[in-house]
Amino acid sequence: MVLADTSVWVAHFRNANPVLQSLVAMDQLLCHPLIVLELACGTPPAPRERTLGDLQKLQQAVVATTEETLALIERKQFHDSGCGAIDMALLASVLLTPDTLLWTTDKNLEVLAARLGVAFSSASHQPSS
Repeated sequence: MVLADTSVWVAHFRNANPVLQSLVAMDQLLCHPLIVLELACGTPPAPRERTLGDLQKLQQAVVATTEETLALIERKQFHDSGCGAIDMALLASVLLTPDTLLWTTDKNLEVLAARLGVAFSSASHQPSS
């Protein structure tokens, strides 16, 4: 399973991503309530309500608690990493969701995901033609 973060969705909304589309078609893509919230703060494609609703219909990653997220930050010393609270919550959620990788275009978050062995590489998952 793959959790695509907000940066991946924003890029997809601007220019369709075949890897993302393939993961959706194979039911291998997860979403998270914080991603929906971040996208709702912006301008998802019209019709807005349908786009946000479709994201909520995807399988959902486990939602990490504040305590679980804080524990990750402290245990792995991820403070001052250039990542914010939502990034850390998504990373914690990926670790709590079995067999899940995190897909991001955020360089700081990608570094942390790679350190934990949960970074997804879209380059190695190109859909078949």
